[in-house]
This record gives sequence, structure tokens and C-alpha cells, in this order.
Amino acid sequence: MNEEQVIYELMRAAVGGVSKVQTLSYIKNAHGLTEKQLEQFLTFCDFRSKPKQINYRKLAERVFPPGTTYYQYPFTQIYTFDDFLTPEDCQLLMKESDKTLRPSTVSNVKDDVVLSKDRTSKTADLHYFNSPYLNQIDNKITSFMGLNPFTGEIMQTQKYEPGQYYKAHTDYFHPLTREYKTYTEWMGQRTWTFMLYLNDVQEGGETYFKHLKLKIKPKQGMAVFWNNLYKNGLPNLKTLHEACPPISGNKYVITKWFRSWSLI
Repeated sequence: MNEEQVIYELMRAAVGGVSKVQTLSYIKNAHGLTEKQLEQFLTFCDFRSKPKQINYRKLAERVFPPGTTYYQYPFTQIYTFDDFLTPEDCQLLMKESDKTLRPSTVSNVKDDVVLSKDRTSKTADLHYFNSPYLNQIDNKITSFMGLNPFTGEIMQTQKYEPGQYYKAHTDYFHPLTREYKTYTEWMGQRTWTFMLYLNDVQEGGETYFKHLKLKIKPKQGMAVFWNNLYKNGLPNLKTLHEACPPISGNKYVITKWFRSWSLI
């Protein structure tokens, strides 16, 4: 057993938003650990517990730079910002993403690999642990949002080929579902979503907030970001959205989700 590797993998998961059930199952099986050994490693890592109180109003009250566009809907925070990334960055990130694409999955109570006809895109993880360049991009997003970097999940790329889509869904975890505990036991509920379009899409590929009747057309380098919750911390159903299929050409987006508290 490589103790340093076990601790590295636990810490990597802790700053990446990986669920507790998936992390512990993987590490236990990969390293042949007993339950007692696993508990000892968790004690060594000394992860934080869920805070007694979470100030969701403070998380909601962000100040964004000049040039930010606010879409004015009652009690709902949705924004865009043009040219967040340069065309050169977009090209590099698409190339990096293409190396590790896999079929996109959906949430489930065991956090297993579950595919769905409701989500037909491909996904790539962009972990910054071993990449100074990805760390730079990740830090740029976190600094822009003014949020604790350790509340952010790792960046993910989604690639949509013509006809591929993600049907209407929410990014927050629904408190009334069985998987709520699975995904919120570590790091809590999702708060903000920050999304980046890496390329122009000639036709189709919009992000569609159906309850708001808002369609946002992909534009290279543009950021779209929204708060998935109300200021009191309750989920905002109006953030229900879908990824419409591109009609012509591929669509690449990067998504980074933020949570309500951090493990470290």
C-alpha cells in the first residue's frame, strides 16, 4: 500500500467535488484497504465537517466587473460576460479536452457510471492538480466569481456533436431525491454554475432556460453564469435549463460548479 498515494487521491477528490461514496469506494478497492484503514486515512486528512450555518445570502451577493450583462428576472441571477477567454485559450482547451472524452453520465444514488438517453454528449475532466495551465484557467474563474477556490468542483468540458443534447435539468441537487445525500455529504449543495463557450455554433446549441423563455446562443470565449439557489439557500426551479443540440458543427463548453462549503 502506498500511503502517500492514498492521501494524494483523497485530497485530490476533496478539492474536486467528487462524492464521498465514489471516492471511498474507489480508494478502498484500488488499494485493498480495510474499513479501519480507510477511516484512519480520513482522520489523517482531517476534512472539515458541514458548518452549522451557511450564509447563502453572502454567497449570492457577488460583485462582477464592468461589462457583465445581467438578465433581469425576479429573484433569479443569470449573467453573461463576453471574451472571458481568448480564441487561443479556447483552441487549447478544446484540444486538451479531446484527449480524455468519455460518454456523459447522470447523477444516481450510488454515483455509479450511469448513461441516459436524456444526455448524449461527451465529457472530459480538466483537473488542475498536474497542469499549471489548467490551474491558471481555474483560478481565473474563481477570482472572477470571488468565491472560495476550495468550494469549486473541477472544470469539465462537454462536447456536443450535431444532434447531441442534454434535456431539461437542474444543476442543484434536489433535496427530495435519494441521491441528495450522495452528492451533498461532502461540500454541500451546488450554488453557482459558471459555463464557458469554447466555439461559435452556426446553428442550434443554445442554452435554454425554459421557465424564463431565455435562449443564450454560444459565442466563443463568452461566459454564462448563474446562481442555482435563492438567497435563502432554497433551490431555484427557474434555473432549469437544457443544452439544445447543435444543428451544424460541434459545440464545446466548459462548466465549473461551486458548492456551499469546503472540505479543506
